Amino acid sequence: MKITFLGTGTSHGIPAIGCTCDVCRSDDVRNKRRRTSLYVEAGGHHVVIDTPPDFRDQVLTFGVSRVDAVLLTHTHADHIFGFDDLRRFCFMQDMSIPIYGSAETLKSMAVKFSYLFEDSLWRATVPQVDFVAVNESFTIGDVHVEPVEVPHGPMTVYGYVLRHDHRAVGYFPDCSSVDEALIERLQGLDVMILDALREKPHPTHLNLAGSVEALRRIGARKSYITHLCHNLEHARTQSRLPDGVHVPYDGLVESW
Repeated sequence: MKITFLGTGTSHGIPAIGCTCDVCRSDDVRNKRRRTSLYVEAGGHHVVIDTPPDFRDQVLTFGVSRVDAVLLTHTHADHIFGFDDLRRFCFMQDMSIPIYGSAETLKSMAVKFSYLFEDSLWRATVPQVDFVAVNESFTIGDVHVEPVEVPHGPMTVYGYVLRHDHRAVGYFPDCSSVDEALIERLQGLDVMILDALREKPHPTHLNLAGSVEALRRIGARKSYITHLCHNLEHARTQSRLPDGVHVPYDGLVESW
């Protein structure tokens, strides 16, 4: 199993528009954060989790040449507004790409991207996709995918656990709390990736301290925080984290 962090930043991206803080002005490329997205390669299958506004730049920069399926966590703008760029993959691969998410998420997608359902003279002008509503485990080839509902404001939001060949990764980029039942459910992961927006508490996201504590209790072999704002400078934040918990950066590859 191989994962690539296509984006690790919060909804504004880093640098944030008009901001002159030291992180937004940093020369450290690890502080340049596109909106959150993950690319998972396992068993010959290529899965994207979320298509943020930076999606075109992400796939070009990090060499994503194939997408066999897309998992959507929810339909906030920073997670879906690069969706139209899937059309190149549909055209190159000559296939409709399955898009998985909750029934609420896919209903919202049908409103936000209503043109997908209109007649087109040329199929390459819109993404050719199949929306597949899921509320329990399913498979993409021989990759086992488990959608997990988590709190993040009033909408239904999923995190995902992907398993293949006795390897497993959990990806939960937008999450405001992790209860005991979820911690038990996430035991035994090789890699766990969890929301850690900023230092201060936030009503719909875990803050850094809350995320680190949840990651400690989950106890994955290796843990990462994500969906990071400009409050969290890469090197300074990493120096304060416990062993086994890491600050990722855009383009980071992990394989096992």
